[in-house]
Amino acid sequence: MTEQFTILIADRNPHVRELLRREFISAGYRVQVAKDGREVLRMTNVNNPPDLLVLDLNIPYVGGLAILEQIQDRELPLPVVVHTFLTEYANHPAVKRAAGFLEKRGNNIDGLKATVAQVLQKWYPNSQRTAAYVNAQSEKGGVSNDGNK
Repeated sequence: MTEQFTILIADRNPHVRELLRREFISAGYRVQVAKDGREVLRMTNVNNPPDLLVLDLNIPYVGGLAILEQIQDRELPLPVVVHTFLTEYANHPAVKRAAGFLEKRGNNIDGLKATVAQVLQKWYPNSQRTAAYVNAQSEKGGVSNDGNK
């Protein structure tokens, strides 16, 4: 069996964390969750960090922008998809350098899943994990081999 991608979901809202956790597990990912910036830093500053971080910028203790900048300044950066209500940050330089950005609004879970799949495909283009996920989603009518729906 192909190894799964690991996604870290960082959101202050426990209901959002749980909903996204369930959705990404059902899409075939291994999922970790973090409720605040301290947990994000602890879970990403390890020898085997997650493959991608979904980050709400309005996260307590260590702000989302500070986390984003720290991750981007690493020798081996981690792809980050910013998923937030705070659209005023859309033009912030760190947010513009993020691997993906999706504003929280309504029911955009499919949009978030598509954004995550596209980012993973871009960051890990030769990974068997990417090919397996894209193939599975294509069969379900989701993401195509070019990363589009």
